[in-house]
Amino acid sequence: MKTYFVASISGRKKYLTQYQQIVRVLNKLGHEVTEDTLRPSHDEVYNLTDDQKVDFYKQVLKWIANCDLMIAEVSHPSLGVGHEISLALERGKPVIILYTDGNTPHFLEGLDSEKIIIEKYDSESLEKILVDAIDFAKDQSDTRFNFFISPRHVSYLDWIAKTRRLPRSVYLRDLIKADMEENQEYQS
Repeated sequence: MKTYFVASISGRKKYLTQYQQIVRVLNKLGHEVTEDTLRPSHDEVYNLTDDQKVDFYKQVLKWIANCDLMIAEVSHPSLGVGHEISLALERGKPVIILYTDGNTPHFLEGLDSEKIIIEKYDSESLEKILVDAIDFAKDQSDTRFNFFISPRHVSYLDWIAKTRRLPRSVYLRDLIKADMEENQEYQS
């Protein structure tokens, strides 16, 4: 699986060992890991020019778009990591959130999504937690489905997206989900 790993760069001083262990375990499990947390220094990231920041953001968007799964280590709070988690969830990507004892991500626990898995770990439990969470996440991966609709339908979906600020795919998934919940024949 193509896995995007993200964690707080400013938290690297305290959690570098954990970040490295996560990447090692993912590689051991055969994942193609993309990450931008282990390499650049804090100063390199925070001293980017405006153009470099734009390029970096575009690169992050590509990594998220191209991954099958995101893994976020959130023991050190980070607005940037939180933003990346939101972007991944908006794109239908499953997200595994890892944290160490005493660092419960209370705000993230409020996310109501079947695509998110939040797990406490330590160095001994990490591999088993990742194996189990990744197995669950595989079942949450979206399947691309293309179909043809009339221009009138496209116009309506565009209107929904604009007025409700809701992606067309999310709107359609919500319609299907509501119908599944109401369909007694399907339920049995």
